[in-house]
Amino acid sequence: MPAVKPTRQEALRLKKKIKTASRGHNLLTDKRDGLIQEFLAIIQEVIKLRGELTPKMVEAIQLFRFAQTKISEEAIQELIHLSQAKTYLELQKKSIMGVKIPHIIPHITGDPFQYGTFGTPKDLDQSLSLLQSILPLIIQLAEIEFTARLLAEEIEITRRRVNALEYVIIPEMKQNLKSIQSSLDELTRQEKVTIMKVKEILGL
Repeated sequence: MPAVKPTRQEALRLKKKIKTASRGHNLLTDKRDGLIQEFLAIIQEVIKLRGELTPKMVEAIQLFRFAQTKISEEAIQELIHLSQAKTYLELQKKSIMGVKIPHIIPHITGDPFQYGTFGTPKDLDQSLSLLQSILPLIIQLAEIEFTARLLAEEIEITRRRVNALEYVIIPEMKQNLKSIQSSLDELTRQEKVTIMKVKEILGL
């Protein structure tokens, strides 16, 4: 960093910059701590949802595998294609402490059993029914896990800014201010000595 001019004007300018940087440091620290609290709360929600969703997913997969032992893969694909169930995802946005995050609203319509359940394996029907019932949970989990990722990225960015201000920028400005004040004090002492010598010469 280039040397700063040892002037009173520069000292005042640095004092203002240090005050502004300290205020920014405090705000960023509050933001970082708030983001961490939000992140931890969302992680707890992820754990809860995963605990609720995992056994249902396992059950649905097991039922589907049982169905595969009773009917050919081609027949299963044909039945699935006949399903009239449709899912439309409405994407909105919301903000958590300035971080833009997605909010997904699922719209699920139609009958997954349009093909009729007579003559089809009960395991297949139960699997599709269970999957349809947990689809909103799957979407919700995807949303909050993505939110957690965005918050984690913002926490890291904010942490770096806090550290830069705390350990580099503010200390450097304070050191420059100290150097300027030291130079100004030396100039003041020199001026006093010069004045005293002039008075001595003039006999004042």
